[in-house]
Amino acid sequence: MKLGISAWRLSGPRFGVARYTDYLVTALSKQLTAQDSIVLFSPTAIDPPIQSKGNAPVVERQVRPRLTNALWENLLLPKASRDMDIVLGPSYTLPLLGRGKKVVAIHSVNEAEQGQHSLWYKLTYSLKYRLSAKVADRVIVNSQSTKDRVVDYYGIAPEKVEVVWLGVDDSFRPYDAEIAASNNRKTKLHYLGEDCPYVLFVGTMSARRNVPLLMQAFGAAKKRYNLPHKLFVVGNNIEHIPLDKLAAEFDITDSFVHFGGSFPHHGDIIPIYNGADLFVLPSNTEGFSLTLPEAMACGVPAITSANSSLGEVANGYAHTLEDINLESLSEAMGQVLCDRELHEKLKQQGLERAKDLRWDECARKTLAILQQVVSA
Repeated sequence: MKLGISAWRLSGPRFGVARYTDYLVTALSKQLTAQDSIVLFSPTAIDPPIQSKGNAPVVERQVRPRLTNALWENLLLPKASRDMDIVLGPSYTLPLLGRGKKVVAIHSVNEAEQGQHSLWYKLTYSLKYRLSAKVADRVIVNSQSTKDRVVDYYGIAPEKVEVVWLGVDDSFRPYDAEIAASNNRKTKLHYLGEDCPYVLFVGTMSARRNVPLLMQAFGAAKKRYNLPHKLFVVGNNIEHIPLDKLAAEFDITDSFVHFGGSFPHHGDIIPIYNGADLFVLPSNTEGFSLTLPEAMACGVPAITSANSSLGEVANGYAHTLEDINLESLSEAMGQVLCDRELHEKLKQQGLERAKDLRWDECARKTLAILQQVVSA
């Protein structure tokens, strides 16, 4: 099988969908044979390149000139990929033109949420996603919750949509006891300026992730439970949330740290997970969120929402909240941090849950779908 992948996302920073694509391609290369090939189509060089970890070669094919992503994918990619048996769009969209076989991965339908996106977004990006789902031979989603939204919001037949859970890379694991103390201290001194415990949030700060509420709830929990912790927020502040102003308002100026920089390699965040006492992801909705299972795989107890796909990912192994508000979130943080028995229970449960989420399994199910479409 010649598998073509629309890989323009790999030309930029490796977060979100780009990380999914990276991990999936690597895992697929292990499961395909030497007679198969994976061709990554991109308008610019893929840096760092993805190396095959198995028998199937991974080949990069630049298709120029660089246009807007939509024009490049619809005007240039169809011709460039004509020799492929199938094309996978791992990032919501596919070439709308051309007669070849196509599969698209859709990771969330956040525009279905009231007030989440502008009318312009719905007339452009959302329309592209909807049309891509309609022209695809099969749609891959990462949770039952996302499938339900794709079916309802985009009007796609349920039998056309396949659920394939994402994975956790093997590098995400707890430190050995003998090195944990030293490494965790270095991490805290580097990012927090002192050796103190911290509560962690990781993710792009979109409105649905409730970072202001997290800050307020942390301030309330810190005061109510006399917590020595800081709140460490890692991620790009795309909504331009006035973090310093909110920290002052919630009386956590000296206990709040934001890191909005990038990591040369995503694995560089592993020490940050390992050093945390608690991971909190208080989103209203998510497609899957790699950060939650990655934190759990590092042995960090987690608090998250029971709604959308987060409840599926947590699957009873994290502390989930049906209704995320100031009182419920602050109380949950205080309980987990102050009850050592509960803290240890959530840690062990998270480690067990992470074992179920493997990139090799994600690749196996994805490959089965691709092969079914090719042979149809």
